[in-house]
Amino acid sequence: METIGQQLREARERKKIALETAAQATKIKAEYLAALEANQFERIEAPVYVRGFLRIYAQYLGLDTKPLVSQFVSLKAAEPVALAEAPKPITYRPIGKTSTSVLPEPQTPLSPTLLLALLGVAVGVIVLIWAAWGFYSWVSHSKSEPKIAEKAATNPAPTKTGTDAYLKPKGAGPMLIIAPPPAPAHSLTIRADEPCEVTVTVDGAVLFRGNMPRNEVRKFDANRIVKVKVNDGNAIHVWYDQKDMGKLGRRREQIEKQF
Repeated sequence: METIGQQLREARERKKIALETAAQATKIKAEYLAALEANQFERIEAPVYVRGFLRIYAQYLGLDTKPLVSQFVSLKAAEPVALAEAPKPITYRPIGKTSTSVLPEPQTPLSPTLLLALLGVAVGVIVLIWAAWGFYSWVSHSKSEPKIAEKAATNPAPTKTGTDAYLKPKGAGPMLIIAPPPAPAHSLTIRADEPCEVTVTVDGAVLFRGNMPRNEVRKFDANRIVKVKVNDGNAIHVWYDQKDMGKLGRRREQIEKQF
């Protein structure tokens, strides 16, 4: 009985079709068609692809597809039996301990006893460092104590009068006491009932000059005199020393008033 590959190759050669021409017509790679004709089905990814390629190629060559597919299925079903009946190769084990594995041997985890021992060593090192630092501090303090005692013997504690004389700088005159500034004598509060241009002078110095929008409130403290200059007397409401003084003047009246 002819094999699947022999039937496909003979049918193609009878029709005088090149392998590349068949590949272009069937949309199957030429290497896969060559594998089918050579019965090298393992060169194709999976048996399901082999069955599909067989149907397409057989139809293209004018062959009956069913016998070819059935022959391939029978061939694949017989492969496990053939593999099971094949004699197993004889392997020889060398005498002695050898290792053929390229994988690294698994590392043995540390035992709890070893972990406790390592922890004890670390704690011991820390305690030793702490003790050494304490000893160094004690030695440094002991060396500095005689110097302090010697200084205390040569420089006895001053009396109360001596202490006061020591604290007082040499050549200093009488102590200057700076009194806080006095509280302002007067206060002026203005409120813009309408937008208005305002200038406020307090004790001879201009503290504000600009436009006040509606409902803006400003307060000024003075020791002597406060002057208010506006371009609309009816737009500004005044409180002097918390006393309601009413409007500064009439509407659109430019006025300058002193408090």
